[in-house]
Amino acid sequence: MKNSVVKLKDVLGRDVSAAEAEGVVDYLLACLTHVTNARPLFGILNTRTDELEWTAGGADFNDIFQVNNTSEPTSEARLKPRPDIVSMDQLFSNLGISDTDLAYVKKNMKRLGGETASYLEEPMMGKLGRCFRVVMRRPKAPNENHIQFSILDITHFKKAAESTRKMAKTLSADLSAPLEGGVGTQNILLGIVDDLDVLFRLDTDFEIKTHAQKMSDKVTQVSEQMVSFLRNFEEKFETRHWQPNDLDPCLGPAISVHTTPMTHWGEQRSKVMTELDGEPAVHGVDVFGLQQAYDFVQQAEVIFAISPSPGCIYVLNGPLGGQRFGSIDEFVRGIDVEENSIHTALDFFEGLGDAPALGVFAIANQNQEVWGRPGLYHGWQAMLVTSKARAVDVRGLFHGLKNLMLHLQVLYVVKNRSDVDQVKKDLTASGQKIRQRLADIGNIALTGQRKHNVKEETVVQWLKAVRLLGRNVDCEINVESQDIDDVSFWVPPGEMEDTLEELVRNGTLYGATCVTVKAFKHAGYMCIKIQDNGQGMPPKKLEQVRRVLKSGVYDKTLSTRQEGSGNGLLTAAKAVSNFVDGAFDIDHGAQGHGIEISISMKLPCPN
Repeated sequence: MKNSVVKLKDVLGRDVSAAEAEGVVDYLLACLTHVTNARPLFGILNTRTDELEWTAGGADFNDIFQVNNTSEPTSEARLKPRPDIVSMDQLFSNLGISDTDLAYVKKNMKRLGGETASYLEEPMMGKLGRCFRVVMRRPKAPNENHIQFSILDITHFKKAAESTRKMAKTLSADLSAPLEGGVGTQNILLGIVDDLDVLFRLDTDFEIKTHAQKMSDKVTQVSEQMVSFLRNFEEKFETRHWQPNDLDPCLGPAISVHTTPMTHWGEQRSKVMTELDGEPAVHGVDVFGLQQAYDFVQQAEVIFAISPSPGCIYVLNGPLGGQRFGSIDEFVRGIDVEENSIHTALDFFEGLGDAPALGVFAIANQNQEVWGRPGLYHGWQAMLVTSKARAVDVRGLFHGLKNLMLHLQVLYVVKNRSDVDQVKKDLTASGQKIRQRLADIGNIALTGQRKHNVKEETVVQWLKAVRLLGRNVDCEINVESQDIDDVSFWVPPGEMEDTLEELVRNGTLYGATCVTVKAFKHAGYMCIKIQDNGQGMPPKKLEQVRRVLKSGVYDKTLSTRQEGSGNGLLTAAKAVSNFVDGAFDIDHGAQGHGIEISISMKLPCPN
């Protein structure tokens, strides 16, 4: 009820002091505003009764549900399903989604374990030629019988993907076109990467200097050519070619939490704040909706951000949940938008105060699809969804490939074996990235999608690789496992093998004479512990490592090895973070000797 009163502690599930009440109310109003006015359709399904207990958002679906949505400041964009829409079956029927797709969604719902999410990447066709995608998550106890879902209209993204393929074909053709001498840029580039292996094997300083100089000349040639390709590409394909074209006139500004016009977000807070039994509370809002919105945002797999007024941007959930930013530039950099996509992201968010938009850009090495719409007083809101295949910022991808040439410029200063040893690891990593980006461009040109190569691997397979490592190091490596023969995960091929090998090898390089790897199940998780008896770390360095793991920022000063980059532990932690509830921790070993690394990931639900 609109006029109900609810204590803040009853919404958050914890005590709320008077000092923090204003901030809490701001946050709750931001959650309610976002889900109420969202473009995707949000809902909660009770799997016991098969009934929809709550729905919100759905601005993109107003024409399908025939909801009148004007651009008046007091309008509500909240979806109001007809009274007969009380189940997922009826909802899908009204959207025009087939029974086959409904059965597929329900099958994936059953497979969801506690606090796990599912992205259904294959598009589902519906009314009016629209394409939809579903993201689902089973919340934590005591709501394990609920499924949170988001239904997203990806019609415009699908059309953009077709343009993406054309752009990738253009780039692929440019890279393959023969230059003077009959060899294409791509083959020259791959030849440089192959030549790295030759460089690493050479013995004399004269051979190393001569070979590195020849490679440097090729790098210069390729770099100049890549700049030319990018210039021609940007002249031919303006931004609108690689961004979804969204000109939906129905998405005018809307803010439905309070119907009184306001000039600042703070007015809203002052109108709803009150006390109940001497404790901070809110009134004059949809109390049930407020509770559902807060719970939904807290549990959601996607990321919500809202700017209720200029100079104030909230990230509502995820790793930065609750954090405020004072400008769009701070926000874009704070959410870790990749350098090559920063300009695209800035343009996107800066325009949201005036018109709705859809966008594609890269954040922390993953492609993101972004839904945005304006709010009152030049505010806006946006939702970011990780795209595992469909959305690709081709320009950013090619820009990144061009920038990798900068990493190869170090070849100009390579003169002897010591130089080679110092840059070998970084050059190897750059070579691998170059191969991957070239493969990505080729895959997009053929299929319109960036290939995400994963396969099913067993934990037993990972441990076998660790055992084999024991044959090549001067250290005793013990591998112990218990009841894990049936455990498998879908992962990038070899990634976890490489991760465990690197962690074990680290111990051998820091004085360990024995490294023990233990793998076991515990309370629904797969746990792996790596313990060594090496020299360990001083407390200050251990804290530095933990800060790096938490921030996700590389720190080269962590490595004491000449060829080290300080990236090994962070790379391992990032690999583990890709698993459901993946956790990576490091501590002193038993009795303060050596190091103990703990890895855990949620066990897959049985089919």
